[in-house]
Amino acid sequence: MMFDLHIHSNCSDGSDSPDEILRKSEALGLSVISITDHDNCNAYGDLDVNLFSGEIISGIEMQAYLKGFSIELLGYDFDILKMHEALSGLYLPLETINRAELKRLYENCIKIGMRLAPNTLESYDSDKHFYATEYLHDEMKKSACNKGFVPDEESWAHENIFFKRHTSNPDSPFYIDESDLIPSAKKVIDIIHKCGGMAFIPHIYQYEENADMILDTLVTGYAVDGLECYYPSFTQRQTDYLLSLCKEKMLLVSGGSDYHGNKRKTQLGITGADDCTVMSVVRRALKKEQFVV
Repeated sequence: MMFDLHIHSNCSDGSDSPDEILRKSEALGLSVISITDHDNCNAYGDLDVNLFSGEIISGIEMQAYLKGFSIELLGYDFDILKMHEALSGLYLPLETINRAELKRLYENCIKIGMRLAPNTLESYDSDKHFYATEYLHDEMKKSACNKGFVPDEESWAHENIFFKRHTSNPDSPFYIDESDLIPSAKKVIDIIHKCGGMAFIPHIYQYEENADMILDTLVTGYAVDGLECYYPSFTQRQTDYLLSLCKEKMLLVSGGSDYHGNKRKTQLGITGADDCTVMSVVRRALKKEQFVV
């Protein structure tokens, strides 16, 4: 079985339209997919389900705040109309969040001695960069001397890695306190449940040295329903541990590519997963028959 329960369209920061994702998924022979855009489920509004012969599970990836960290949580199999309503009062406008994050990260960069253009804040264009942090990451790379302030090559090269390792890490000089900008993890999980869905922890090892703490906090203290055990960057050892944890804690299993179209190198589709464990999520969705467009 090939499936993918972690996909981004151009309704957030992916490059492909929702219908393009369906066409590609069909061509690849995927059995089950979920489009999980950041903080919205707009992809399901005009989705042409006839383009894909497999199963579609409603999905979303939601930013949340946990113990000083900016993390993400996946929601699956929720009522789409209820989620639309819940989102309307949950997040500040994206432009407001972007402007606040941009100013805070810019001040951090200047404080440590980075060279940035005087008009950096004024030049931000949300039509060109979905996230302001992505824009500022591009701006800092324009001056080669700034590389010396970034501790590792991967963070210098890739904004998504820079964000996880630095801007959302309280121990980094680039850290942005987002406690006043995004909802708590508890609130996000509660909303997913109130909309009839399931809350999953995605790509946990992207948090690196903080991964174990974040995972333990969520699994033991929050009502999460499952873990994303299959992910392109996970080692076999990491996947095996997450699978064993799901078995121990009676959690559901998921997996996805975190596909963003041509904006990242990942490809659609996850293979080599245990059909029985992953299909438990699919069976629940099919039994409820909630996906309506």
